[in-house]
Amino acid sequence: MKNTLSILMVDDHPMILEGYKNTLLQEKDFNLEIDTATNCDTAISKLERPGSNYDIVLLDIKIPPCANGKILSGEDLGVFIRQKFLSTKIIILTMFSEKIRLTNIIENVNPDSFLIKSEVMPLELVEAVKGVMNGEKYYSETIKKLNKQQNQDSVLDDYDRRIIFQLSKGTKTSHLVDYIPLSLGAIEKRKRRIKEVFGINRGGDREILDKARQLGYL
Repeated sequence: MKNTLSILMVDDHPMILEGYKNTLLQEKDFNLEIDTATNCDTAISKLERPGSNYDIVLLDIKIPPCANGKILSGEDLGVFIRQKFLSTKIIILTMFSEKIRLTNIIENVNPDSFLIKSEVMPLELVEAVKGVMNGEKYYSETIKKLNKQQNQDSVLDDYDRRIIFQLSKGTKTSHLVDYIPLSLGAIEKRKRRIKEVFGINRGGDREILDKARQLGYL
């Protein structure tokens, strides 16, 4: 008897979702029940739907945030899944290849599989699904190399990402305390550290936001 796997695929490009779906449906070793979502709100509503019990979430990083501003990206959604759905495996597929961004995703989400889209052939996606269901990590070559070079000092946490998000919305630093439960002094210290992580030697919010967009935080 074949195994039945329940999978939620989250990506904001419907054609990519269809490609993943077609690739996995050709696999004969298991029966699949596949749901899709193109943004964080839809993904959360499907995860929290009564009776839902996904074995795997296939997760892109750059997806539209929740309307309430609490879940800002696939990285935040991955953290949410880790906290709320302990038995669900997470497979991340992303176009991002910058060391800082990938290191943050590894540290914050600890995905069961981590693939760079430009490196993935259809067979590798199937092998990743099989691997994580057998309790194995399945990483792209880029991620394998990065794992040997990780630097904890370059990791941005939830507060850091929320600071960046609010700055992108035009929120002044003095008003960030209305959105983030930290003192103004703590927020200013975090902004300085964000600039250090991003390698910004001079400049202000604009430079932070430019680098955040380059790295896929926005």
